[in-house]
Amino acid sequence: MPSARKAGWPPPVWRPVVFYALVAALWIMFSDVLASAVVRSVGHFTLVEILKGWLFVAATSALLYALIQRDTSALRRSEALHRASLESMADALFLVDAQGRIVEANQATLKLLGLHPDRLPKDVCQMLTLLDIRHPDGRPLACDELPSCRALRGETVREEALELQRPSGERLHISVTASPVLSGTGRPPELAVVVIRDMTELKRLERMRDEFLSIAAHELRTPITTIKGYAQLLDRWTPGGHEPREGRAFQILNRQSDRLTHLVQELLEVSRLQLGRLALQRQRFELGALVEDVLERMRGVSSGHHFVLHQEGSVFVDADPDRIEQVLVNLFDNAIKYSPGGGDIEVSVTLQGTLVVVSVRDHGMGIPRERQGQLFERFYRAHAGLASDRGGMGVGLHLSEQIIQKHGGRIWFESEEGRGSTFSFSLAQAQAQVEQEARP
Repeated sequence: MPSARKAGWPPPVWRPVVFYALVAALWIMFSDVLASAVVRSVGHFTLVEILKGWLFVAATSALLYALIQRDTSALRRSEALHRASLESMADALFLVDAQGRIVEANQATLKLLGLHPDRLPKDVCQMLTLLDIRHPDGRPLACDELPSCRALRGETVREEALELQRPSGERLHISVTASPVLSGTGRPPELAVVVIRDMTELKRLERMRDEFLSIAAHELRTPITTIKGYAQLLDRWTPGGHEPREGRAFQILNRQSDRLTHLVQELLEVSRLQLGRLALQRQRFELGALVEDVLERMRGVSSGHHFVLHQEGSVFVDADPDRIEQVLVNLFDNAIKYSPGGGDIEVSVTLQGTLVVVSVRDHGMGIPRERQGQLFERFYRAHAGLASDRGGMGVGLHLSEQIIQKHGGRIWFESEEGRGSTFSFSLAQAQAQVEQEARP
């Protein structure tokens, strides 16, 4: 309370009320006794009683007026402080009531949206139409999908990426956060607070970075291929063979060239993905056969691991086999890399309803719990800085997630430090097989 007094707020309302109640009680108790002792005439006593009533009414009215003025002044100061706080925000902020009406918006909102105050929509559905708000991939957004509408249903939406178009025609990338305002437990939200940030410049810089990565990766492929080619030529040009140390040197050159080629290829894939150039060539194929083929190749990569395949019949999917193979190779590589002591790597292909689920399980290091939340982020390495770090660029799982999502599937994992990890992904079963199995 002292902090409120310092800010200019009025004293608590109970003080004048208690004072008024005390004075009124004393007035009622003793005023008649005093009047009867002083005034002897009945006519004068009646007049005094009338004056006393008027005085009581006047005093009560004055006190009520003072309280109303005090509260009105406090409310005005509160509204002014509230408005100043809204206008001082660099981010666009507006409030939406339970009916979806925009009840308040700061100047940053009008500036970001490129709107005159008179043209601010009255409700969020009008805003959706006026500003052509869409998903980042261009898909239209339904009104009930808007972050503000979801917040009014009790959901907290954090930094959802969307696009909108100003009346001038300029298209913006935005990040939207929406939170419900709850007035009591179990009651629906009465308001939603929506904060919008302009991400257009950040997206432009990200695109420049991805363009640079794409160009750099393309430029690096030529010298790497040349180095590998000449290393192989030198290895073959030695007529009488070469010394053991020369043989090891050529092996190292070839191995490191392959490693560089792999890293450059990952950079290219990341840049294609971010620039929207990662196309899918879908076809119908038997997923179990592809898993078995990749597994057989992996047996030649690591003799210290025992690969076990569990499959329940034939399952077909409509997908890009090259991209799914890329995901499988990434998961197998990680299973081998992070179980350096060898052991079993179990692979299963199962049918769950209309979904085909592929799981790769190892019994190696596992992932520390505090590092699991960012595992699918681009360039994130869960073991970076630890003794268990095995290098890499941290893009394999990110690419795998994006590829599976582009197929309409999902990828997830379970891991316990010191006991290994299980990575799984799901794809929709081919429709032709679903229809065939549904026939009586």
